[in-house]
Amino acid sequence: MPPSDEPLLEALNEADAGVTPSPFGELTVQIPGAPVSVQSKKVVRDTYIAQIKAELSKFQFVLTGQIFLDVTWHIPAKSRYETDSKADIDNCLKPIIDAFTGPDGIMIDDCQLKGLYICWIDITSSDERLQFDFKFDADHFCDRDGLAFIRLDKGLCCPVSTKWVKAERSVWVKAIQAGEHFKAVLEKAGAPYLSLAAMTGGGQPFHITRTGGFTILSPEDFVAGTPIEA
Repeated sequence: MPPSDEPLLEALNEADAGVTPSPFGELTVQIPGAPVSVQSKKVVRDTYIAQIKAELSKFQFVLTGQIFLDVTWHIPAKSRYETDSKADIDNCLKPIIDAFTGPDGIMIDDCQLKGLYICWIDITSSDERLQFDFKFDADHFCDRDGLAFIRLDKGLCCPVSTKWVKAERSVWVKAIQAGEHFKAVLEKAGAPYLSLAAMTGGGQPFHITRTGGFTILSPEDFVAGTPIEA
């Protein structure tokens, strides 16, 4: 094997093990069975969400950038046309997206979805299932273990890791604060927002209302390594 192929092979092996995202920015998750409707009883929705999160538990990272998601429902056409026991395709999206977000999900919040497509295809077997195909920037992720957010001005937050040593935490906070300053200057000068968003740190900033369930820290507490509670 040529030495130049070794880093790619290592990255692919880590992706297969769920340690990091694929270097190609693609991820496929399959969930057996039929999806539930947003109109289903809470216990039914919660059970389905738990099923999806159990599948996501093997991934040791959370995506922090923009995401495109394709959802394909594999189902016999007869079930769609001749029964009323299956959820309408537009009503099954909300429970699915809820399952993908949060500290035990695969992304922070559904505001990261830049594109979403859902369809169903006919199958001749009884192997009903949903397939989720994610596409994303492979560099925009954080390790799930230790993931927290620093709260900045105007309710904005950016992802950080509490596993970093104090010197790294201090440098990162200074870089984020400098980035916020220059982002404001450039935005006021007319620079397009999307070209500046990442200056906050990570793939994009998140409003604090989008970070439910995650640990939120002030810059001072993050640098000091103050004990935290999620």
